[in-house]
Amino acid sequence: MVEQVTGHPAADLATEEALIVEQSRGVVPASSWVIDAARSALRSKRILQVLTPEESRITYPMELLLADAAAEWIVQEDASRYRDGISGVPMSWTGTRFARDPGRRAVPPEEPEIDTGDLEIRISVVHPAEAPLRLGTAVEAALRALTGEAPTGWGNAEPATRPWSAEEVTEYCRNRAPGHTQLVVVGPGMTGQLRVSSADRGLVEETLLSGPGAGTVRPEDVASLAGQVAGTARLMLVAVHPGRRGGSRSSTPSRPALPYGLLAGQEIVAARGVEHAERAPAARIELLGSAAWCTFDGGPRPPYEQLADLLRHFGLPRS
Repeated sequence: MVEQVTGHPAADLATEEALIVEQSRGVVPASSWVIDAARSALRSKRILQVLTPEESRITYPMELLLADAAAEWIVQEDASRYRDGISGVPMSWTGTRFARDPGRRAVPPEEPEIDTGDLEIRISVVHPAEAPLRLGTAVEAALRALTGEAPTGWGNAEPATRPWSAEEVTEYCRNRAPGHTQLVVVGPGMTGQLRVSSADRGLVEETLLSGPGAGTVRPEDVASLAGQVAGTARLMLVAVHPGRRGGSRSSTPSRPALPYGLLAGQEIVAARGVEHAERAPAARIELLGSAAWCTFDGGPRPPYEQLADLLRHFGLPRS
């Protein structure tokens, strides 16, 4: 049964299976209303489906929200044709939700051009419970190394209107512990999330950033970032996502992010020894203190396979 009265102000339609949120705008952010709608959908065991025109783009924080909430981006191609904005899979309205249309083929992803798309940076840091806590240093390091600028803002949703302050971010997350905290962080040419969760030994801080454009960043700048976080990060993965530009992605299907380099932190290297790290299956290996910065090449094997080999070498999960 379809009900026009949804019980949530962000939803335009509610059914037994889905909450439908329509966003007719050029760039769709992870606003506080959409974030709350995602939570409402999860609580009611329904799926959140964000419906946009074909020309709309979604921000990187919005993309992360969709993945975290098992939600879907539905693109309307014309009056009766729809598809998934991430995968390109054709979709149709069933009366209770948008679902895969078996009568149509998915649009194949575009082949990426060399050095196009935004950098994608993921940095994981474990903060011991007994150590002084300062969150946001990975965000600051990434902005400094890759753009020469400092972060400008943070917040619970987009737009991130609070002026950047690592001290305020730390205090905010400390007050919410042991609960999980997700914040939007922004800076010139970069946007993303900072995630903080409790662990047995303290707190886990995950930084996920998109930008700047890969063609604007020198390899030595990325290596500089690896050097700056080598003493604290457990892991850093740098990739290039061909579907993102300026911190947002279009609905044109694209390949996944292409791995560029991986930093195995001190704890990971210590588990099997420096000599084991030096034998890692990577084109280049640089020891940064007790951490190892490994980069891939443009060889015959796809970078995804090279990354999988490297993760196996260090005994790390692929996800």
